[in-house]
Amino acid sequence: MKEGSPPMPMTTTGAQSNTLSGFATPESVLYDPDQDVYFVSNINGQPLAADDNGYISRINPDTLQIDAKWIDAAKPDIILNAPKGMAILGDDLYVADLSVVRKFDRKNGKPKGEVAIPGSTFLNDVASDGKAIYVSDTGMKAGNNGFEPTGTDAIWKIVGDKPQKIASGSSLNRPNGVDVVDGRVWAVSFGSNELYQIDKGKKSNLTTKLPKGSLDGLVHLSDGSFLISSWDGKAVYRGKPGGTFEAAVSNVDAPADIGYDTKRHRLLVPHFNENVVTMHEVQ
Repeated sequence: MKEGSPPMPMTTTGAQSNTLSGFATPESVLYDPDQDVYFVSNINGQPLAADDNGYISRINPDTLQIDAKWIDAAKPDIILNAPKGMAILGDDLYVADLSVVRKFDRKNGKPKGEVAIPGSTFLNDVASDGKAIYVSDTGMKAGNNGFEPTGTDAIWKIVGDKPQKIASGSSLNRPNGVDVVDGRVWAVSFGSNELYQIDKGKKSNLTTKLPKGSLDGLVHLSDGSFLISSWDGKAVYRGKPGGTFEAAVSNVDAPADIGYDTKRHRLLVPHFNENVVTMHEVQ
């Protein structure tokens, strides 16, 4: 989409939607409320390729103008292979990229270093509680028939650029989306249909099953509910832990790591296979 052009309408169930196009394998959308901007990570190729051609777009939520390659691996001082989940801590934008978490200045996009996650194979989503960064390792590699397990399933915590594994094991079922609510770490599984809490280094008994699996993005709302994207369900579900989850948005192909604009009550859905981001009114 050209900058300044109006968004194209898209038919969905349960929410009005606009579509922004012109992305390249968009994986994650993050709202920065302080600057009032959206960030979109673009893998621009295969999710496990160390090809140094990824980029991050910056979007004005009011005009919907897109600075497509705001952070661009084509620049000599930037390395970005397959950027996925993002989170903000202070003035730093943290981005999951294969086996490292890269840091950029969230205001000017300049690189500020990286944090290597030892033994990781598929760093995916990132979250912040205002004090630390949390990142999931989905534990996958490219195989002859799609993704294959690596056994590195884990959730890591980063404090002062030092990573610490806080949970691991096959019971995490390929952890993908992560979020932190009131000091408690939540995650969803790409290998199943579970929303669960991390407690004392493992998946707690507080586990909720969703209608479909291959869960990806996870964001919490002020009413205590979660929005969770599902590739199998082709939907974004909404519900509360221990309760029933229902589709807030339906008929979305490959919904990846969703974001939420708290100012406009706008759900932001990157369509991994279609190179678009859709926006939906969700109160």
